[in-house]
Amino acid sequence: MADAGPTLYQAEWCPFSSAVREALTELGISFTARQVEPRPEQRQDLRELAGTDQIPVLQAEDGQVYRGTRAIFAHLREREAWDHAAAHRGRFADHRAARESDAPGQLVEYFRGTDELEAATGTPEEAEVVNVPEASRYELQLGGRLIGLAAYHRRNGRIAFTHTEVDESCEGRGFGSLLAAAALEDAERDGLEVVPLCPFIASYIKRHPQYEPLVSER
Repeated sequence: MADAGPTLYQAEWCPFSSAVREALTELGISFTARQVEPRPEQRQDLRELAGTDQIPVLQAEDGQVYRGTRAIFAHLREREAWDHAAAHRGRFADHRAARESDAPGQLVEYFRGTDELEAATGTPEEAEVVNVPEASRYELQLGGRLIGLAAYHRRNGRIAFTHTEVDESCEGRGFGSLLAAAALEDAERDGLEVVPLCPFIASYIKRHPQYEPLVSER
């Protein structure tokens, strides 16, 4: 059983908390994330522990409390770097497009059950793929209903596909492949490098090697 690591008092929506989580994971430090109450006036337990209601707060293994990103980062810089820290920094840079496109936000909405997709009946031949640049996504429509989407982030001659989703009523019937093919054909026509951050798009490219020349070297 691994030794208990530090405890991070934080909130998922807080960008400072997110930065501390990234630094902890980059260093290979296992930690406990404790979600605090949404508003400072509700954080009596945090005030009793740390003397503050502001986040993030890190309680180290020895009980020492570090308040705010400045103090937390100063503490973390004293820790020995993990063997894989540099590789994780590289991966962090590689996935910049996914973060900027709000792929995490899209997935959270899916988890909450407030996604936009609708059930529909029909065949892939009856479906239509439409590029919606203002929403940074391709939409798959069937009978006037949105049954699938492929989110992307496009910049500087590259298009990063960050999230692909098809309504469960249409899964396993070729609709996702139709969506992927249309998006990749557009990328090829526009001379774009493809960054397949989405596992579905990456898998589709592996199964259809004619699209592999589009993939960015990184």
